[in-house]
Amino acid sequence: MHVDHVVINVRDAMDAAVERFRALGFTLTDRGHHSLGSINHLMVFESDYLELVGVPAGAERVRREIADSPAGLDGLVFATDDAAGLHDRLATRGVPVAEVVAFHRPVTIDGTTQRASFKTVRVAPGFVRGGRVYFCEHETPHLVWRPEWQAHRNGVHALAGLTIVVPDPDREATRYADVVGGTVQVCADESEVRFRDCAVRFTRAARYSARYGNAACDAGGRDAFMGALALRTSSLARVRACVVAAPEVSKVRMLPDRIVVSARDAFNAVIEFVE
Repeated sequence: MHVDHVVINVRDAMDAAVERFRALGFTLTDRGHHSLGSINHLMVFESDYLELVGVPAGAERVRREIADSPAGLDGLVFATDDAAGLHDRLATRGVPVAEVVAFHRPVTIDGTTQRASFKTVRVAPGFVRGGRVYFCEHETPHLVWRPEWQAHRNGVHALAGLTIVVPDPDREATRYADVVGGTVQVCADESEVRFRDCAVRFTRAARYSARYGNAACDAGGRDAFMGALALRTSSLARVRACVVAAPEVSKVRMLPDRIVVSARDAFNAVIEFVE
């Protein structure tokens, strides 16, 4: 199994978020309007993507799981080609999962509006910690992975990793691996589960703070949260050029092996670029 996408919840600040991520060098899809009551924009890579999700102003129907969640990294989504079958297999193993949810959003391609359709299976909140964890079946993948959306000025082409802050990294890594699959690797005071080329790292709050310092996100009193997203670029020089040309992005660490954008500049999500 592999990571399908990661979600940043921008709540009611979607317009500002779109401008900020464009300034960071991303190509964004047009605004999508989910049948569930949320809005989104995607940054599509080779086989995965980053999603901005929010709630529309003045909407009669609002997606409560988005409106009631804090801003920042909020969703880790794994791919499946059989949501119904996966639901039954997980339930049989004792994993608490919600019923399969089918939804859609319109997508305009070459002037023609089509329907992008999805089915998701969500792991019950709290069973795995740190944020929303679920599985997505793309019924219309050709309406997501399109060449015109996959070229980014910053050279990003893949998700590289997600850092999740938890009190007990070993326990949580083992729980994730039990649910999703993968092998747990323990290193120092952290644990990691790798899903193809994307690693999910579990770490304690003190180690997270030491790594990111004043770039770290606001935990808002939570002891478990998704703390940082790493993105793979073909060239850190391309990322650097985008950041330098965006004066509104003020809190950036330029390091030899990575460039880190502060959570304050990315809607409470630490964004880390690596080659």
